[in-house]
Amino acid sequence: MSDVSISIEGIGPELLEAYEVSGMDRGKAGEGAIAWAFASNPRPFAVARQDGVITGVSAYILSRMKFGAATGTGLQAVDSFVSSAMRGKGVFTQLARAYDAHAGETGADLVWGFPNDNAAPAWFGKLGWGNLGQVPFLIKPLRAGYLLRKAGLGLDFPIAFSRDQHLPAVTEIGDWADVLWEREAAGIGCASVRDRAFLSHRLIQAPQAGEYRLVADTDSVRPALVATREATRHGGRIGYLMEALGGPSLSGLLNSELGRLRGRGVDLVLAWSFPWSPNYRMLRKAGFLPLPKRLRPIRIWFGSRSRTAVASRAGEARQWYLSYLDSDTV
Repeated sequence: MSDVSISIEGIGPELLEAYEVSGMDRGKAGEGAIAWAFASNPRPFAVARQDGVITGVSAYILSRMKFGAATGTGLQAVDSFVSSAMRGKGVFTQLARAYDAHAGETGADLVWGFPNDNAAPAWFGKLGWGNLGQVPFLIKPLRAGYLLRKAGLGLDFPIAFSRDQHLPAVTEIGDWADVLWEREAAGIGCASVRDRAFLSHRLIQAPQAGEYRLVADTDSVRPALVATREATRHGGRIGYLMEALGGPSLSGLLNSELGRLRGRGVDLVLAWSFPWSPNYRMLRKAGFLPLPKRLRPIRIWFGSRSRTAVASRAGEARQWYLSYLDSDTV
């Protein structure tokens, strides 16, 4: 049996086939979903082969990043799989190290991502990532049914009372989004750049775009945006606050959407927001609460490895702004 070889590659038929048989959600979603996720990165994959057959893949999304007053590039580790016959042989670590070297050769400023419990020991222990803790979950209960079902009771009634204002959905991201990001970015040390191009790609052009809903105040001076998604997961109907940024009108947009989701039978809404994030106070005022770690349905860690001095602040959790727009699975 020959040694494992590692190469850095773009999207091709062999790789698409490997994705399809991997069992990962992106593989099930098909070629369009893979192309959409990795289109910005000409060589997004570290690929392991043995005897010419793909035995492992590690995948990275390329994005523009804000580092203080500077703008740079980040490579977000998102997908990885190793064939059952090769597990436990260090292939995952070889893949990650190979792509980290590629990141250095291409001048990327940062490698980062959200490893689960299985991957965290390798990223934080072997690959030099800084562990920035778990992602900052907030929760807003809308109906009692979710918790009562856990207790074996079949009751359901609303426990939040924001009113749906029947706001029209936004179907196109305009120039106001650049104004929005410029205003909000002033108080953010490190984040994916959430400008018009990013929001259009992430929410409007996504394969699952029909599952997102956006409402906005498109004022040219103090715009605001709220984006949500709902799905049946974790034994209930769950809402996801994908993004909530903006000026004084943000609170009204959010409360209208919370009322709409409650009316649609959504049990609770999850959000990501640090206490130092520009939207944190508004979320807490709207009734979002920190989700205790013991109650989280899954543990998601957050970490990074800065490759240039420009990205040095990315090693401090307090510099970061995160939302569900940073998740590649929602």
